[in-house]
Amino acid sequence: MGLSDLFNSYDKKKRRSHFKNLFSIARADGDVDRAEMDLVIGLAEKFHMSTEEVTRIIRNPEDIPLITPKTAEERMEHLYDLINVMMVDGRIDEKELFLCKSLALKLGCSEETIDGLLRDLIEQAINRIPPEKTVEKLLEKYA
Repeated sequence: MGLSDLFNSYDKKKRRSHFKNLFSIARADGDVDRAEMDLVIGLAEKFHMSTEEVTRIIRNPEDIPLITPKTAEERMEHLYDLINVMMVDGRIDEKELFLCKSLALKLGCSEETIDGLLRDLIEQAINRIPPEKTVEKLLEKYA
């Protein structure tokens, strides 16, 4: 296995893990509505995931291990996606927020800053601030 194979393997595992987390947020309140599913599927397409991969993850999420982002920027991008899935239906369910916080901690966010970070991410999403600007702004504040 060459270096590029190792990178592609890690990258693929990271995308699958992120997709699993996104889908977990979408179903945390017990109901995956159309807007949530459309957003999650759109992100899967952005990640260049096949329909078969997506279906396999949805059917067997326990088979996908958590892969933590290697950089603060990647972590922030993942959190931004999680927040957007949580909010796409126009409401923040307590179960979704709890799972989002739990995932943020597992992804490497500090317990001291997590509440402020999630609050800021939610505010950025409400104001429809593009991901690039959100990540840049919040990296300065929380990195």
